[in-house]
Amino acid sequence: MEIDEPVDKFLSKEEQLLRWCRQKRIFSKAEAISFGTKSYYLRAERTIRDFVLQGMVRKIGKDECIRRNLKGNMSWYEVVSS
Repeated sequence: MEIDEPVDKFLSKEEQLLRWCRQKRIFSKAEAISFGTKSYYLRAERTIRDFVLQGMVRKIGKDECIRRNLKGNMSWYEVVSS
């Protein structure tokens, strides 16, 4: 799902965000905030951190970001469960 695609209105904001994360697989904090803003979900970045605590998403370390050539000075995340 691209950021501009319509979302299922019957899903909660958290479920919409999790679906977006799973489709992106690897995403930055800025992308999550952008998705949240366009979906009127200003808590998106905090929810990503909640997903990390729940083990559904993992934060990619700085060394791994360099190896993967992930640009920018921000947090990067990867989905670990489907």
